[in-house]
Amino acid sequence: MRVALTILLGMTFLTGCFENDEPIQPFPRGEVEGFSLEVGPKYTQQLYYSFAQNQVVKSNDRDAWDVAFSCEAGNNSIYMNTGNSMYGAITDKNQISEVNDTAGLDFTWDWSNGKDDSTVLYNWETHGKVAVLDLGYTLDNQHRGYVKAKFELQNDSLVIQYGMIGQRSERSVIMGKDDIYNRVYFSFETGTQEDIEPVKTAYDLIFRQYIYYFEVEDLPYSVVGALYNPTNTSVLSINDKDFADITIDDTTSYSFSSQQDVIGYDWKEFNIDEGVYVVYPDKNFIIRTSLGFFYKFHFVDFYNTSGERGYPKVEFKLL
Repeated sequence: MRVALTILLGMTFLTGCFENDEPIQPFPRGEVEGFSLEVGPKYTQQLYYSFAQNQVVKSNDRDAWDVAFSCEAGNNSIYMNTGNSMYGAITDKNQISEVNDTAGLDFTWDWSNGKDDSTVLYNWETHGKVAVLDLGYTLDNQHRGYVKAKFELQNDSLVIQYGMIGQRSERSVIMGKDDIYNRVYFSFETGTQEDIEPVKTAYDLIFRQYIYYFEVEDLPYSVVGALYNPTNTSVLSINDKDFADITIDDTTSYSFSSQQDVIGYDWKEFNIDEGVYVVYPDKNFIIRTSLGFFYKFHFVDFYNTSGERGYPKVEFKLL
C-alpha cells in the first residue's frame, strides 16, 4: 500500500508540472485573390504559375522547344510540342539515311491528357524506327519543315540523331535525365538542350497553346488553356456550385482527375456573332498542389484592359 501510494502521489506531482495544452489557432486562409497572365494576343508565351507565390515563376516563347524527354526514373517517354502544332509519324525504316521524304506517312499528334500512352512516340524504344516530325509553325505562322529523327538510349540518357528532310547534313545530341525536373527539352532549330520549365515542385499550372482532339468532329484543333503539373498535383472540376460556396469539404465530395487537361480551354467560348471570347466563371476548380495545399479557382476574363485577347484572369482562394 505504501509503494502504491508513493507512485500515485508521484504521478499527481508530475501531472501538475505539465502546462495545459494551448489550442492550435486555425491557419489564416485569407481572402479571394487574383492574377492575370500574358499569353499574348497571338498566344506566343507559355507560362508556369505557382499559387503559393501567386506569380509566374517562369515563361518562354511557345516555339522555344520541340521535343521533351521524361526525367522520371524508368520512363523513357518523348513528348512533342503541340503548341507549335507539331505532328509526328513513325516510318518503317531503321536507318535515318533511308528516310528522304514524307510520302505515305500517317501523321498524328500527342493528346493533351498527359498520358504517356497517348503520345506519338510511345514505346519508341521497343521498335527503334525512324520518326518524321512535322515541326509545325513559327510565331509568325510560317511552316518550319520536317525533321527525321532516330532515338536511342545510352544508359539513362537519350541520344537523338536527326536531320531536316531535304538536307544532307545530320547531327546528334545526348540529353540526360535530371530528377529535379519533370522533363528536359530540346530544340531542333538551335540544336541544343533548352532551359524551359522550373523545377517540378516550383509550379502548379502551365498556361499555353496545345492541340486538343474533338472526338465528335474527329478534329485536332489548336486551343489555349491550362494544364496542371504532372508531379503530385491533381485537379477536380465543380460546375454545380457557386464559387463562394466551395469549401475544403468539396475535396472529398468530387473526384480528382488524372487527366492533365481537366482545366483545359473550355472555361471560355468564342461568340461568333460578337467576335469575342465569353468566359464562364461558373466553371470552378480545386487544385491539390505538390506542396499539399488546396486552392479553389475560376476564370473571370480573357482580355486585358486594352481589350486584347490572350490575357487570362483568375480568382482563387486557399482552402
